[in-house]
Formats: sequence, structure tokens, C-alpha cells
Amino acid sequence: MKTVKVGLDIGNSSVKGVILNEQNAMLKTFIVPSAVNYMHDERTLAYPDTNTRYVQVLESKLAHSDEIAAIGNRAMELPGYQQFDVGSTSYKTDHELTASLLYGVIGDLIGAASEISVILAVSVPIVESKTFHLVENYQAKLIGEHKIRLYESAGTRDATIHVQAAKVLNEGQAGFFGLLDNNDKTFRQTMDTLYAALGEQPTMIPTLEDFLVVDIGEGTTDLAVFRSKRFNPEYSYSVTKGYGTVLELAMADAEREGITVESRKALQNLLTSDNPRRAKQKEMWQNYVTPQKNAYIDEIITTLLKAYGRQNYLDAVIFLGGGFTALTGYNVADDGSISNADDYLFTQLKQTMEKNHKEASIIFGVPGAYSQTVNSRGLMQVLTGIPVKK
Repeated sequence: MKTVKVGLDIGNSSVKGVILNEQNAMLKTFIVPSAVNYMHDERTLAYPDTNTRYVQVLESKLAHSDEIAAIGNRAMELPGYQQFDVGSTSYKTDHELTASLLYGVIGDLIGAASEISVILAVSVPIVESKTFHLVENYQAKLIGEHKIRLYESAGTRDATIHVQAAKVLNEGQAGFFGLLDNNDKTFRQTMDTLYAALGEQPTMIPTLEDFLVVDIGEGTTDLAVFRSKRFNPEYSYSVTKGYGTVLELAMADAEREGITVESRKALQNLLTSDNPRRAKQKEMWQNYVTPQKNAYIDEIITTLLKAYGRQNYLDAVIFLGGGFTALTGYNVADDGSISNADDYLFTQLKQTMEKNHKEASIIFGVPGAYSQTVNSRGLMQVLTGIPVKK
């Protein structure tokens, strides 16, 4: 039975992951939409290609659905797919959609085998990591045997997932650990170019002592405070809003005027489209999105000031996450030039900090190509330190 190490950042928007072998060599990285579609009858399943696979949970301690599930892009190809409700205060940590995505991803790794051994690292929002015993209970439920059924074009078969070890991190911690990745040379070069543009050395990150990591996702925004180089949950915050909330509120405003779109994923695709045929629609929707975006940024900045506590100084404020990229378009070019498609976050933050006598030695973000996946990059760092049991 083969053993793989799996790092999963199951976000409201997408599942970001890394797969390592027993020797910590990279096998695969992936991003799939956090979309699930449940089907009630095996006879309705279609297989557009030989890679199409559906999963059903037979036995698990995790909260789960008993229905057959398609996940990711396949789920979105079918009508009525489900996504996390960013307007809800329910936890993602032990949620049936989370379980479907987890088993769907691992089901793809099993191949033709009937069982697989897994070492798992996952990330959860700070608000959930601070909830009494929630993470401990989730970690305990992850470890052990999970039985699933796979539906493929070649037939149906059952498989067993043996999770021999599991580590649960909050998203702020995972994001910071991701910045320490020295294995990916392209990532390292991009970050070094950014640091140089900011007048910093490539060795800047290890010198930080008191700093703040702001992870802007689709449904949550995590503000992780590190004091004396250690994560401090008492000063950290989690806001149950993200870029997906911005889109949902904009969709609600538009719907009151008779303008609709299928989902927030469809709206995000429209807002990032370069298709000239969609330019008019894109401009129209921006009129609904921009006011909600700016109001959300103002709220995050207010929360950011609270994270300072009684201090007026931090070594750094670091932004990351797919929502951060969507809000700003923050990037760095090979020549060291830093660009923002929308500078409202940084200009408003600077003005508000000056007004409230708050300082940071450096304020920057993870460039767009890596911002969404930096949490899974951090989980990879954790996985390499977990030994494989024989």
C-alpha cells in the first residue's frame, strides 16, 4: 500500500493542494473549484472522458453526505452545483461539502488500488482554530479509516483511505510558512524580486518578530498576529467575510433591479474576462461590485488596526489569499516594478494608519501568481516534517 502526503487548503472558492511521496518529492499540485454536485441515482451518471470520477462516502467519522458526489470542474458542468455559503456563520471544519472535496481529491490519488495510506495537513480559518476543541476534534476525526465508493467509466469499486497522521493549521500560520519555501526556485525568485523592489534583502522574512499576516479569502478574512516570532491567537482575528461576500452582496443589489448571474463564480469569471464581447456586461457589474468592495476593505482595515493591540508598531503587514489578488491585482514584474489594478486597499490603509498613529516597517502582498496557493505551500512545509510509519 502506497503512502502519500497530502496538503489541502479547502477554501470557499477553491481547493488548493500539494501531493508529496514518502521521500517528500513533489508529485502534484492542483487547484480545483470548491464546487460539489450531489446525485441520487447511479444510472444518471455520465462520463465525458475516462478521467471523470464520482465519489460516495460509505463510512467516516466526518460529517458527510451519503449521496454520490461530483467535485470541482465536473460539478460545475452540471446544473445545481453547491458551493460554500459565504453568508453563513457555520463552520467549514467538519462540513459535508468539505468532506466531499477531501474524499474527491484523495479518490483521484488512489488510482487502480483498493486502499491508500495518507499523511494529511489541512488549514482552517482562525475563527475556527480559536473555537474550543474544534480543531482537536476535527483532527481526531480525520485520523483512521474512511471507506469510499468510486464511480468510473470502467465500473464501480470500493476503496479504503488510511489517514495515519493529520495536522490542522490555521490559514494565517500556513500562509506564513509558505513564504519560507525555498524549494520552488521560480517562487523564490519572484519573492526575492519583490523584496528587492521594497528595499529589502532576500533574508528579510526570518528577521520579522512582531508582524501581521492578512489572508483574504472568499468567505473569511484571517488576520494572524505573530509576536516574538510566534503565532498569538489572542490578538488574532477572523472576519466571516471575504471577496465572495463582496460578490454576493453585489449580486443581491443587482437582482433587486432585475439583473442576475448564475453564481458568484460566474460573476468572478466575468470580472476577470478579457473577451471584448463581455466588456459592456463587465462594466455594468463593476458598478455593483465596486461600492461593496470598498466598504469591505474599510471594514478589514478597521479590524487590522485592532490587531495592533496597544502597540503602535509592527515589523510587517503581509497580505495574501485569492481574495487579495481579486481585490487588488497586486503583482511584481521581472524588472521589479510593483503594480495594482486597484490601489484602494493600500492607499486607504496608509491614510488610516497615519491618522491612528500606527506604523509598519514594511507592507506588501504575495504576488498574484502565488497569493492563492501560498497556504498549500505552507502545508507542504509542515508535511515534510511528518515521518511515514511503516
